[in-house]
Amino acid sequence: MRKIFPFAVVFFVLVAVSITYITVDLVRASEMKEVAVEKVDMEAAKATFEATCSKCHSTSRPLGKKKDQAGWESTVERMSSYHKRQKGKAISEEDQKSIVQYLLSVAGK
Repeated sequence: MRKIFPFAVVFFVLVAVSITYITVDLVRASEMKEVAVEKVDMEAAKATFEATCSKCHSTSRPLGKKKDQAGWESTVERMSSYHKRQKGKAISEEDQKSIVQYLLSVAGK
């Protein structure tokens, strides 16, 4: 019993420390995600989405779909290329990011 006790104490301490680090990492990750989303003014993002995307199609078209971030980034990038071919100017990187954040907030997976 005496030989097992030190090993049990060490084991439980290691488990407790591991759980603490995992919890802290998860909290930090969720806080970072919230900060990234808060940086985008959703009203301005919505206005950018409506003004930009409605030039070529109704806004209900993309709003009827559900995509993750990679899906929306791919779609907006493809639309930017199309916009450049049709209108002579691509959608700016800043506007693309804003549109993606808006779409994620209203039509994200």
